[in-house]
Amino acid sequence: MSDEVIKVIDALAERFGIVIDWSSENVIPYLQQLCDKYITYEIITSIVWMIIGVCLLPVSKYAVKRMKYNAEQKTIDRLADYDTRETLWGLLAGATIVVGVGIIVYQVFDIITCFTFPEDMIIGKLQVIYSRMKQ
Repeated sequence: MSDEVIKVIDALAERFGIVIDWSSENVIPYLQQLCDKYITYEIITSIVWMIIGVCLLPVSKYAVKRMKYNAEQKTIDRLADYDTRETLWGLLAGATIVVGVGIIVYQVFDIITCFTFPEDMIIGKLQVIYSRMKQ
């Protein structure tokens, strides 16, 4: 186990008033199992967020279709003013594309980090917990 992880866990335990006996046979296997579960949790939540990001893309496709439909109606009925609708549908399409692709890219990097350097995810989470405890 990484020395950084042990240092952060020691600092957290100290805040709770707990002393961890690192020489105990049960501590290291339990922490490894706990870290494995956390990495699995991160991978699964990243996949769920990626699915949400992918689901946003058809929304943008629908918004583009509505925008095109409104533009076609404008040419048919020249007295109607559909500029506002076209703008709103265009903004919705652009926003859902940006947010959907952003979510997907961010979560892909999370999954890559989980597989290549899981200690980074664990240390990051422990640091967030520790910083919240200081407040």
